[in-house]
Amino acid sequence: MADYSFGYGGIGSNINISTMVNQLVAADRAPQDARLNKLESTAKFKRTGVGNVASAFSTLQTALNNLKKADAFGSRTVSSVSSDANGAPVSDSIVSSTVGKSTPLGAYKIEVEQLATAHKLLGAGVSTTTTFGAGSLNLTVGEKTVAVDIKDGSTLAEVRGLISDAAKSMGIQVAVLTSDAGQHLSLTADQTGSKHAISLTLGSGGSDLQGLVDGIEERVPAQDAKLKIDGLSVTSQTNSVSTAVPGLTLTLKKEGTSTVTVANDAAAGRAVVQSFVTAYNAAVNAIANSTKYDAESDTPSSLTGDAQMRGAATQLRGTLNDMLGELAKQGLDAKTLGLQTKGYPAPDGTLVFDSAKFDALLASQPNRIVDAFTGDNGFAAKVGKVVDSYVGDKGAFTLRTKGLDAQLKDVTKQRESLETRMLAVAERYKAQFVALDSMVGSLNNTSNYLSQQLSMLAAQSGG
Repeated sequence: MADYSFGYGGIGSNINISTMVNQLVAADRAPQDARLNKLESTAKFKRTGVGNVASAFSTLQTALNNLKKADAFGSRTVSSVSSDANGAPVSDSIVSSTVGKSTPLGAYKIEVEQLATAHKLLGAGVSTTTTFGAGSLNLTVGEKTVAVDIKDGSTLAEVRGLISDAAKSMGIQVAVLTSDAGQHLSLTADQTGSKHAISLTLGSGGSDLQGLVDGIEERVPAQDAKLKIDGLSVTSQTNSVSTAVPGLTLTLKKEGTSTVTVANDAAAGRAVVQSFVTAYNAAVNAIANSTKYDAESDTPSSLTGDAQMRGAATQLRGTLNDMLGELAKQGLDAKTLGLQTKGYPAPDGTLVFDSAKFDALLASQPNRIVDAFTGDNGFAAKVGKVVDSYVGDKGAFTLRTKGLDAQLKDVTKQRESLETRMLAVAERYKAQFVALDSMVGSLNNTSNYLSQQLSMLAAQSGG
């Protein structure tokens, strides 16, 4: 509240005008301040309650959107096992595997017939003093060929450097290896598979370059991986196969037979439903907490008796009960699915989730759960429609929050307007008190004058 003091103490009347003005203005504005304070505190109290419920509904909306997705229960686990010479299962050393969502369930027999290898060529040994005459070599990697010009008098190390410079973008490693037989030119492909085969031929030059080319032997073939998946032949440029079974990536380690099993990830599927249950219960409790009444202390909550909250609770619970009834008609009752509302002795409308029953059903009949919960006509979508009507840009809770915010802004404007009016009132009181002070001062002066005159008359009469 503003201070309306103006440093005028009441010269004529000895009245503390500033104090009187402040007290009178405070008395005038007290009812208005009380009214605005009540409006503000009520709006803030309700806004807090609505905000808490809206936040819980938003969390529930997210949980339902996740539950509605087609791949909500698509998480998978994968395991593999190979067999020893006697057919007994052993730790898999044939393949390793990873799996993505919605990979077809089942056991896949994997027969690795051949691993993919990177082509490697190795030349015959030559003396460290050997040099080569001028000429050219043709280097081919896959479908790409480059000519390598050889300078007269080049050593094998220099030939290696010339080949390496010419083949920078062709994906090969060129080296000179040393053994008891001398130095050897080595060419190795960076990538596996037949498409990355290497060849080195003579373009031009003498017998020395021809001898270098003729002495090259294949040490590792450029071959593709070959395998069978449930008897179907598959060829791959690499030892990683990811296109044969949707979502399944096989990494081939050695030749042999393995069985790869893809199963539902019960923990992931359970987590999606548990997240919904937790969010639903939080939403129910948020409404209960915001509308409860403490009889012992005679204290209401922020939204006690609020019609909108009663409607939201009734609609949410009603829709959930209808959906649980529909699931029961499909044979997915509480005993089978493990999902039901809390009963005696505390039927508060929250959900109880039996994860063991759910896991068993997900393992035995995953498609029933997928059909029941996911999609635009599933459990999650229908419950979600109710929740969506309360949150989001046009949701009922959102609009109400905006309305309460508008009330708070209006209170602020009313305070500003009140302050302006009180300034005017203070100025009026100041003017009145100044006039009063002047009049009292004038009367005091007159009184003093008359007293003096009377005293003089009395003195004269006595003389």
